[in-house]
Amino acid sequence: MSDQPLRPTEEPLNDLAVTYIQAGETLYLAIHDDIAARVRAAHPDAQHLEVSEDADGDLELHGIWSTQAPGLGTCRLLYDAHTTPAQDETLDGPLDLEELVDDLERVLAGPYLYHWGLAEPHPEYQHRDRRWITLPPADRAAHIARIVRRYVPDAISLICLFEANHGRIAVGFEKVIRASGESVTIPCPRCSPETPDSLWPHDVSHQLAGVLGQLYALPHLRSRHLTPCVDVTSEHGDQLWLLTFPYLEPALHTTP
Repeated sequence: MSDQPLRPTEEPLNDLAVTYIQAGETLYLAIHDDIAARVRAAHPDAQHLEVSEDADGDLELHGIWSTQAPGLGTCRLLYDAHTTPAQDETLDGPLDLEELVDDLERVLAGPYLYHWGLAEPHPEYQHRDRRWITLPPADRAAHIARIVRRYVPDAISLICLFEANHGRIAVGFEKVIRASGESVTIPCPRCSPETPDSLWPHDVSHQLAGVLGQLYALPHLRSRHLTPCVDVTSEHGDQLWLLTFPYLEPALHTTP
């Protein structure tokens, strides 16, 4: 009999690590999506949650905010946890705040929301002890299309790359496909620095990578929106994915 210890699976350890990473991202993003759906059922314009954590690790919800543009200056307070009980009954609507806080504690215990920029320090300096939780776009594919079409108005699809990298799923870019069939190469921010002929600034690449990574990590969205593809000219030499953009009204994807 062999003295070699038994392993529960013969799958290579590196592959197991990737599976573990993807499972964690899927779980935490799915809970976060469920939180967003419940919050928006009570407050349809909700975009941010303002929370803090005490010395015992207990989370407190301070407010639910709406925003029309980046920056706190354009936000509108939809729910204030410090209002009178009578106002709470009106503002809270169907939202179970105790359950919401419990689920927020679960998702903030892991690193995944921080990786995707969904959990950040509060944007106002006097509240830096609080955290600013961003709710995901209701339609990630449409959100990506709107961002890309600010720079390539006739873009119909995006070719990108996903791979495990340093404990998370990393996103790379290959090409934008235009309605004419012409492809426009994207200098991948992971491979080369921003250049004067880049399609968009580096911060836009970062924003796109966050939303694309979420879309890839959620299996129901991956199967709906991403198609495996091959590009023999790719410098990455790995599996690529094609995201076909949904139809958007022209007024929705013009440059602001």
